[in-house]
Amino acid sequence: MAIFHCQVKVVSRATGRSSVAASAYRSGTSLHNDKEGRTYDFSRRSGVVQADIVIPKGSGGEWALDRNALWNAVEAKEKRKDSRVAREFEIALPHELDEEQREELTRRFAQQLADRFGTAVDFAIHKPDPRGSEKNHHAHLMMTTRRVGVDGLGEKSVIEWENKKLLKERLPTTAMQMKEVRLAWELVANEALERAGIDAQIDHRSNAARGLELEPTRHVGVHATAVQRQGGVIERERMDAETARLNAEIVQDKPEQIITLVSGERSVFTREDLARALHRYVYDDNEAFQAAFTRIMASPELVALRGDKADGIERFTTREMFDLEAGMIATAERLAGDHSHVVSSRNVASALDAEDRKIRASVADATAAKVARGEMTATERSAAIASAGLSDEQRRAIEHVTTGSRMAQVVGVAGAGKSTMLEAARQAWEAQGYRVHGAALSGKATFGLQESSGIESRTLASWSQRWTRERDQIGRGDVFVIDEAGMIGSRQMARFIEEVEARGAKIVLVGDHEQLQSIGAGAAFRAIGQRTGFAELNGVRRQREGWQAEATQQFSKQRTPEALRAYRSHGDIVMESDRETTRGRIVADYLADRGERPEGSRVILAHQRADVAALNAEVRSVLQERGELARGAEGGERVFQTDAGKRSFAAGDRMVFLENNKSLGVMNGTLGTVERLSGNRISVALDNGNHIEVPADQYTAFDHGYATTIHKSQGDTVDRAFVLASKSMDRHMTYVAMTRHRDGAKLYAATEDFQRGGGRLVAHGRAPFENQPGKRESYYVTLADEKGQRRTVWGVDLERVMKDAAPEIGDRIALEVTGQEAVTLPDGTTAHRNTWATIGADDLAYKQLERQLSRDGSKEISLDYMPMTREEREEAKAAPERPAPEEEAAPAPPPNLAPHARGIDRTAYFAARDKALAERAARFDGPEARTHVPASPERAQPIAPAVSRSEPQKRPFDRAAAYEAMKSKAPPPVEERPEPHAAPNVTPKVPGVIADRHAAADEAHKKAEAEKAAARLRPDYGDRFD
Repeated sequence: MAIFHCQVKVVSRATGRSSVAASAYRSGTSLHNDKEGRTYDFSRRSGVVQADIVIPKGSGGEWALDRNALWNAVEAKEKRKDSRVAREFEIALPHELDEEQREELTRRFAQQLADRFGTAVDFAIHKPDPRGSEKNHHAHLMMTTRRVGVDGLGEKSVIEWENKKLLKERLPTTAMQMKEVRLAWELVANEALERAGIDAQIDHRSNAARGLELEPTRHVGVHATAVQRQGGVIERERMDAETARLNAEIVQDKPEQIITLVSGERSVFTREDLARALHRYVYDDNEAFQAAFTRIMASPELVALRGDKADGIERFTTREMFDLEAGMIATAERLAGDHSHVVSSRNVASALDAEDRKIRASVADATAAKVARGEMTATERSAAIASAGLSDEQRRAIEHVTTGSRMAQVVGVAGAGKSTMLEAARQAWEAQGYRVHGAALSGKATFGLQESSGIESRTLASWSQRWTRERDQIGRGDVFVIDEAGMIGSRQMARFIEEVEARGAKIVLVGDHEQLQSIGAGAAFRAIGQRTGFAELNGVRRQREGWQAEATQQFSKQRTPEALRAYRSHGDIVMESDRETTRGRIVADYLADRGERPEGSRVILAHQRADVAALNAEVRSVLQERGELARGAEGGERVFQTDAGKRSFAAGDRMVFLENNKSLGVMNGTLGTVERLSGNRISVALDNGNHIEVPADQYTAFDHGYATTIHKSQGDTVDRAFVLASKSMDRHMTYVAMTRHRDGAKLYAATEDFQRGGGRLVAHGRAPFENQPGKRESYYVTLADEKGQRRTVWGVDLERVMKDAAPEIGDRIALEVTGQEAVTLPDGTTAHRNTWATIGADDLAYKQLERQLSRDGSKEISLDYMPMTREEREEAKAAPERPAPEEEAAPAPPPNLAPHARGIDRTAYFAARDKALAERAARFDGPEARTHVPASPERAQPIAPAVSRSEPQKRPFDRAAAYEAMKSKAPPPVEERPEPHAAPNVTPKVPGVIADRHAAADEAHKKAEAEKAAARLRPDYGDRFD
C-alpha cells in the first residue's frame, strides 16, 4: 500500500559529515572533495535508479547542474567547522506507480522545493533492497542551504533562518515550514496517484488526527537495519513493548482500524496485506499478533470475496467498497433503463450520410496519388470510393448510443474505428440540441478524442476539480463521453456515474477492457458492460493485411499465443542472443524502414524506460555516424536542459513531449520532428500536422522520440512499429504494442531474457537403467540448470531423438514427452513407452516468450466473485457424481456461517442494490425532484422542468455516511415486519445489445435480471448483511 513517509535530516560538519560524500553515496557516483583532497567513489553501488539535479526556474544557476561543482561550492562557501551544509528529505515513493511515474513524481517534488526555497536539489531514486520489502521504493533529496544564482551560492534560504528572524519578518517558523513541506509532498503524491487512476492516497496527518487510536511506529533507519540484519543489537526500536501491547489491545477491541488503514489504500486485498499492516504495530509477540489477526479476520466490516480462480488466494473487500461497486452497477442499470435522451431517426440518418461522404472524400484524396503513380487504375479507384463508408458494426454502434438510454457503452478492438463512430454520433446528438463533452484519464487521450471526433474534451481530474468548484456543471441537455474507459478504476467511475445521474445527463463509455488495465482497483468498464449491454466493434480497420487484422482480433479475445504464432510464421518475431544485439537489430530495421519509406511513420516501443533511453541513444548515434544528423555545436547540434537532464537536439531529431501544455497544443506522449533550432526556441512539426515553436527555457518536458513506452502509445497509429519484448509485459501490453501499426509490426526479444526451462546438456548415452548393475540398458540424457543442479531422464526413445537433433555438449535444450507407443517385450507381453522430442534453445526461448506475453493482468471488482456462492459451487461439483433422484427433495438450509466466511452471495448484492434504490428514491421524492421521459408507455412518469445551470444543485450523495447512519438503526422485530407483497408478473429488462464474447454468460445474466426484478419489490430490513 502507499504510505506516507517524508523525513527531514541535516548534513552537518558537526557530526563529521561532508555534502560531497553524502551526494556521491546517494547518487551512486564518484565525486572529488577539493577541500579534503579525497575522492568518494560509489559508482559501483547498485540500487540507484535515477539521479539528477534541479534548480529554481529562471535562476540562471545552470552551473549547479554539475554535481561535483555544486557540492564543492557548498563546502567552500561554509567556513564554520560545525556548519550545516545540506538538508535532506527522504520520501517513500508509491509502489503502485511504475518507474517512469515515480521518477516524474520525484522530479516534480524536487522542482517545488527548488522553486520554493530558491535552492538546488540533488535527488536520487533508490529501488527496494532485495533483502527487504519489494515495495520500498524511495528517494533522497539533498537541498543546498543557500540560494542558487548566476554568480554562485547566495544567502541562506528562509528554512535555515532562526525562528526569531522569521517571526520578525512575519514568516512561518522552521517547524511550520516543515509541516508545509510534508503537506506539499502529500498533495503532489496524491495528485500523481490520481493522474495514474489509482484509488490509493497518502495522508501526512498523525494517526490521532485521522481518528485512529493506534500508536504509530518509528522509523528505525538504514544503518540500524543493517546492523540488525547482521545479528547485532540496536537501541532504537520501531515500538517499545508497552506501546506494542496497547496497540494489540486496541486491535482486539477495534480491528476495523487496521482494515481502515489497508482499505484506505486499496479496495481489494489479501490476508498478506492485512498481516503486513498489522505487523507494523504488533510484531514481537506471536500470541498477541495471532489474537489480533483473528479479530481482524472476524470483523463484520470485512467481506470475503470468493472467485473461481485456482490460485487459492483469498481476497477481501470492505462493506464500503462492496456497497460502492454494487451501487455503481445499480446506478448504471437505472441509467440504462431511462430513455430520456432520444435522438430522432432523421438526425441519426443525416449524421450517417455526412460521415459516409467524409470517408469517401478521404479515400478519394488518398487514392488520387496512387492512380498518378500507376499503383491503381481509375476503375479500381472508383470501386474503392463507392465501397467506402461506415461499416455495419459502426452503424449499429451509432444507433445504440443514440437510442435514448442515459447509459451506453461501446467496446471496440484496437483500430476498429471507434473515433469515426463517435464523430457521427456527435453530429446526431448536436443536431438534436444536446451539448457533447469528452473526458479521458490522460491528457493525450483527451487530445486524441477532440482531434478525431470533434468532441471538446478534458481529463477526468480536470472535470472533477471543476465540479468541486461548482463550475461547468452538466445537465439534462448534455452527453458525457468517456474515452479509454477501460483504464478507469471503480472509485473514479462511481463518482462520475453518480454525478451524471444527479445532473440528469447521459454518459457514454467507450474503450476496450482488454487493452491497458486500470492501475487502480476495479474493472468498472467491463462490469458495467456485462450488466447493461454494449455495442461491439470487431471489424479491424487499422491493419491493411488480412492476417494482421485477424491477429488483432486474436489479441482482443485473449488468444495471445495464436496471434504471436501468426507473426512468427510471417518472420515478424526476431530472437537474438542478448539485449545489446537485440537493440542493435531494432535500430538497424528502424533506420532501414526510414530509408525505404521516408514518407511513412514509425515508432519503437518498449515497456521499460531504461530500454527506451538506450534505444533513443543508439538511433541518434547511428544517424550521426551516417552524417544524417548533426553532431556538435559546429554542426548545429544544441544542448538543452530538460526535465530528464541534458539532451542534445539537431534538425531532424524526433521529439516526444512529456507534459500537457494547451498553449503549445501538446499532450504527454505527443510526437514530432525537429525542423530547426534558434536560440532557446525549437521549431517542431507535430505528427498531427501542426507546427509549433517550443520555448525551451520555459517548457522543458521533452525528450528524444524515436522510441517511447507502450503506455504512451495507446491510442496512436503509425505505419510500422518495432516492439522490444521484456519479461515485465503481459497480454494487455502485448495487445497494445502489436496493434499500433497499419502496414507491419515486428517483435524483438533477447534469448537471454527468456531462458527458462530445459538446461545445458551435460552427458547422454547408453547405460544400465538408473545406473543399477543388472538392469537392462536404456538411454539417458543429463541436463544441468542455472544453479548447476543435474537431472537425468531415461527412455529408450531418447536415443532416436538425440541422434536426430545432434546437440553438442553445453547446448541448451529441453525434452518433452509427445505421446506413447505400444511395444512388445521379449517375453511377449505388450507395454507402452514414452516418445520424446527435443526443443532447441531458440524454440525454448520462444515458448517462454509466448507464456510471458500471454500472462493475464486483468483487473477485477468485488462483483466478479458473486455469481455463485461457495455452497453453490460445491453443489455444482457434486451434481455430476450424484445419481438423479426419483423425486425432488426439499433443499437443506445453508449453514449459518460467520459473515467473513460465507463470502458475498446474491442476497447480499440485492440488499446493497435495494439500499441504493431506496436512497435514490428518497433523494428525488421532494418537490424539486427530477424525473425523466419514460422509456415506454408502461413506465410513464411525469416530466419535470429542466434545471437551470445557474440554480444551486445538490451535492453528490455521500454513500459512506448514509451507510453508517443506516447501520446504526436497529431493524424492527420480526413480528412487526410487514409481509412482503406478492410480486406481479414483471418482465425483466434485458439489454438490447449484448456482445458476442459474453454469450456464454447470457443465461446467468437473464436469471439474475429476473431475480433483481423481484428483489425490487421485497421490503428492505437492512439486516441481510448480518
